[in-house]
Amino acid sequence: MEGHFGEAEARRARHRKCRVTTLLLIRHGIAEDPHTGQRDADRALTGEGWIKTRAAMRGLVSLGYAPTRGYNSPYRRAAETMTCLQEAAGAFPMEPCADLRPDGHPPQVDLWLRGLMAEAGTGEVLALISHQPFLSDLLFHLTGQVLDMKKASCTVIRWKNGTWRFERHFQPAELRD
Repeated sequence: MEGHFGEAEARRARHRKCRVTTLLLIRHGIAEDPHTGQRDADRALTGEGWIKTRAAMRGLVSLGYAPTRGYNSPYRRAAETMTCLQEAAGAFPMEPCADLRPDGHPPQVDLWLRGLMAEAGTGEVLALISHQPFLSDLLFHLTGQVLDMKKASCTVIRWKNGTWRFERHFQPAELRD
């Protein structure tokens, strides 16, 4: 199968055989410090941020977590992190989502995610790329877990039988090649 479809497609095919849907909560990579007069939304990944985030996203995909869809905060550093994930996983549908900004509201995002889960096929892997403290607040709202989510880290949550279940958290150093 891998020879015919390519490595990224083969990983996605293996995940589609699962009976649950997977949600990846990913924090953006290392971003530049704010400059005077610069909007927070315009802060980019640093050179180091690009390198470490690319390596972490390659590691995530090599562990079998290749997204079938992605959503990111409209902030530049989150969009650039999504680019790193697409470079690692191959093309998949993605779009910015204003609700994933740093000041997002976890209960509202939970309702949105439940709607996505109702439409998702079994075995889909959805990636959400956002910021702190929003991601920690969302994780707690969905699962009751409390974690320190470092830049370019990933938390894996499963959706099964109408409930969210914490599965695993990867620190960025664990993911990098």
